[in-house]
Amino acid sequence: MKKTILITGATGLIGSYISRAIVNRGDEFIALSTDPKTARRKLPGAGKIAGFGDLDSLKDEKIDAVINLAGANLGSKRWNERSKKEFYDSRINTTRLLVELISKIKNRPEVLVSASGVDYYGERGSEDVYEETPPAGDYPGTLTRDWEAEAFKAAPFGIRVVTLRTGFVIARNSDAVKKITMPYKFFVGGPLGTGRQYVSWIHIDDIAGIYLFAVDNSNVFGAVNAAAPNPVTMKEFSRDIGKALHRPALFPVPSFALKLIAGEMANVVLSGRKALPRKIMELGYRFRFNDAADAWKDVLGD
Repeated sequence: MKKTILITGATGLIGSYISRAIVNRGDEFIALSTDPKTARRKLPGAGKIAGFGDLDSLKDEKIDAVINLAGANLGSKRWNERSKKEFYDSRINTTRLLVELISKIKNRPEVLVSASGVDYYGERGSEDVYEETPPAGDYPGTLTRDWEAEAFKAAPFGIRVVTLRTGFVIARNSDAVKKITMPYKFFVGGPLGTGRQYVSWIHIDDIAGIYLFAVDNSNVFGAVNAAAPNPVTMKEFSRDIGKALHRPALFPVPSFALKLIAGEMANVVLSGRKALPRKIMELGYRFRFNDAADAWKDVLGD
C-alpha cells in the first residue's frame, strides 16, 4: 500500500537522498520547508510542498509517517553564542511546530522519525556506547538531548517516535566530506588531532535505509544509534580516505591548529565515541557498508 511521508529538511544532504528513495520505492512525500520556493526547484518529485507558515494546509492530508531532518548545518559557520542559539532554535522550534501539527492532523501518522546525533554521548574514548549511555553535558550533548525530548512530545498523541543518533555521514555531495578530503588531493592529508579518537560513521545508503526501515517497522522505537557497526580511529579513517584517493595520509593536523581554524566546533572531531548499532541490527536492519574502507571507496572512487 502506497505511503505518504511528510519530510522536513528534504533539500539537505540526507533529506534529498531519502526523498529520492521514497519516490523510487513507489511512495509519495510532502516537503515541509522554511523556503518553499527553493524546495520546489530542488524537489521535482514532491507531491506537495508547504511552508511552516502554512501548516494548517496539511491538517486534512493523509500522512502515514513523518521524517524530521530540519536544522541549521552545525558546520556552516564558526560557533559563537549567536550561531549556537541559531543551531539550537532551528532544531527545537521546528520539531515543536511539527509536533503541534501532528496533534492537529485528523488522520495522524503512525510514526515520527527524528534526527539526532552521536555527539549526544560526548567524549567516550574507546568505550562501547549504546543507546542507554547518558548524554554529555557539553553543547552538542545538550542540543541533541533537548532535540530528542521535543520529538518525544509526539508520543502522547499515539505516535511511535524514533530518534536516530547519526554518525559522520560518508556521501559524495557532503560538504563535510569535501572539507575532510580536500588536503589529500594536494598530497597533504592526514588524521585530525591525535588520530586515536574513534569516529562513528555511516554511509549515505545506510542512513537513508535506516530512516525508511524505521518508518516501515513498528518494532523500531525510541533512540537508535545510526552508525556503522565498525567504528574506527581517526588514524584508520584517514588511512582509508588516502587509499580511496590513492594519496598518502601522512600529515596530521595538530589539535591546536584545528581549534584555531574551527574554534569550539573542533571539539566535535577531536573527541571520540564508539556508538554501536546493536539495537537496529537486532531489530533486523542489515548494513550495506560495514567497513569504512569500502564506504570511502564507494564514495570517492572513480
